[in-house]
Amino acid sequence: MNPGDLLLHLNPLLLLASLAAGALHLRDGDSEKRLLQRVSLGLLLGSLTASLLLLASYFYRTALEFEYVADYSAVELPLRYKLAGVWAGRDGTLLIWCWATALALNWELWRGSGAGEDSQPHSDAGQQRLLVLFASGILLALATIQLAINPFTHSDPVPTEGRGLNPLLQSPWMTIHPPIVFTAFGFAVLLYAAGLAALAAHGEAWLDVGRRWGRWFWLLTASTLTMGGYWAYTTLGWGGFWAWDPVETSGLLPWLACTTFLHAAVMSKRKRQYSLLGPLLAMLVLLLVLLESFVTRGGIWLSVHAFLPTQSEGAVQRFLTVMADDTSVKGLVVLLGSCLAVTGFTTVRAYLRAPATEPRKREKLDEWLDEDTTFFGAIYTQLLILTVALVLLLMGVNGYLPGFVFETRLALFVALLAALFTIYTLQRWYEPRRLLSYCIAAAVASAILGFILLGMRPGSWMAGAALPWALLAGWATLRYLWSYRGKPLLPRLRAWGPYIAHLGIILIALGYGISYGLDQVETVELEEGSATEAAGFTITLDDVVMRSGDESRLEAQFRLHRGGALVVDGTAAQVNSAGTTEWRTLIYLEHHLTRDIYVTLDDAVPSEGDEPSSATLTVRQIPGIMLVWTGALLTTSGMALTMFTDWAPGKQWLRKFNS
Repeated sequence: MNPGDLLLHLNPLLLLASLAAGALHLRDGDSEKRLLQRVSLGLLLGSLTASLLLLASYFYRTALEFEYVADYSAVELPLRYKLAGVWAGRDGTLLIWCWATALALNWELWRGSGAGEDSQPHSDAGQQRLLVLFASGILLALATIQLAINPFTHSDPVPTEGRGLNPLLQSPWMTIHPPIVFTAFGFAVLLYAAGLAALAAHGEAWLDVGRRWGRWFWLLTASTLTMGGYWAYTTLGWGGFWAWDPVETSGLLPWLACTTFLHAAVMSKRKRQYSLLGPLLAMLVLLLVLLESFVTRGGIWLSVHAFLPTQSEGAVQRFLTVMADDTSVKGLVVLLGSCLAVTGFTTVRAYLRAPATEPRKREKLDEWLDEDTTFFGAIYTQLLILTVALVLLLMGVNGYLPGFVFETRLALFVALLAALFTIYTLQRWYEPRRLLSYCIAAAVASAILGFILLGMRPGSWMAGAALPWALLAGWATLRYLWSYRGKPLLPRLRAWGPYIAHLGIILIALGYGISYGLDQVETVELEEGSATEAAGFTITLDDVVMRSGDESRLEAQFRLHRGGALVVDGTAAQVNSAGTTEWRTLIYLEHHLTRDIYVTLDDAVPSEGDEPSSATLTVRQIPGIMLVWTGALLTTSGMALTMFTDWAPGKQWLRKFNS
């Protein structure tokens, strides 16, 4: 047994010791058992850290005697892509998931709310102990699954060359995107445990834990969704940043659930509301993370992503095949089913035990549009958006659902959410009746503009339909930000953080509608020296060249003119790396403030003898795309600002700076 094997088999034993010590401490309050639990979890974090460093060292030296290294590395790979092999497959990514869970768990036990357990109210202390136990139990399940996909398994026989990293994954984004994804997955375990502890025992400890790790999960997931979109847009040649592919959609669902949870947590903190819904939403995040893992790695859904196989069998047969052949996927399904059962049982139990509440009577318009009601409506509208997206994902298991299916089904709920957000934000300055009239006007303008643009091209209605709502919600956001301009720095930034994030989401939604609704796309076939019209330009093919070396490059050199003026003199290419049969696209991309110029080479034939060269090129003008990237930056910046202003050292620094 090699050192990596030893460490992976040690992890479940440490978790069993931690669970036993934690259960005994919960029963009798023995401080020695509490210390044993902390030591066990501390050793677990050390073991997982050592496992990751050991695996990284094997990739660093291309240790082909290990099967996982041979599958995802090669001697000639650049160092950054060798190290990226650590998280190129399920074995390494699950190890990062376990490590991140252990990191968050130790933080809670040693430095977080658990550090002051003796001074907490009895109910909070008991809830905190349960939280650690529940998270340890889920981590035990993940560590057990890890034994089935052991990255330290020896190769038999030992290959002379590694397979290397898939050329599509040889991107700078590969070095940061996957580890951030699975670190966020680890934090989702703490979210689930916090929600479960809240339903199992009374106390307020769960809320601070849930908000802390919910914010981290939200920030990291928003960042990776942005990275993944930009990666697809600039590297893969798809011509877009979002396609409602099953992998993309399943990755969006946990973020939507966490968004809804964080909104519910606001009212839970302020007014002690959502005592049942809040924990349930926290638990839902991990359930959707497990579903995402199954969708991504199970191969049940057919996806354009390269790491999922294309299969001809039906969905049921694919599921049965995976369950029979893949122990790790079977483990994920069992874990998902167990978490669903526990969630359902505890939710029903908590609901039956909850005291009955009198329904609030609302008679006047002001009472229907007050702060509590609009906030409540916004939370449930977010849940509806999440539910519709989930149902469509499940419906697409037997075949790919085009993007317009999602867009048309979700548009009405997004408009309703924008209306509720506007009314909630502006009600301190304007009468509800006046705000309602603004929303009705926006709805009418949205319908008219959407109808006017409907005939231009498929999806063009989105640009017209999105614009009035974006202007209304954007004005509400800016009005709120402006109202805090004279406040001291700390309360001002604390108020600004969430609304900067909201402004970013508004820009993303508007940018999506414009970029996919008003883009111009045209594919043309050209011979050398010929020209034609495409996507608002005159395109001329100058030459097609095949270049050989470490990789084969098929290049098409072209020019774009508009009104006689040269706009682009560029090259689009396809590349074939040595030893592979797959050609990948190198796009020509030119960013502008108002639109991007995007050209891809679909096919090309160099000149032979008297035959001129020819090429098939796709030309795109994509307007409004900068709104998406600007919105993504504002969204993540707003959450980072919110977290900084809620962090004790951050508060102290801002107070000193302000003084």
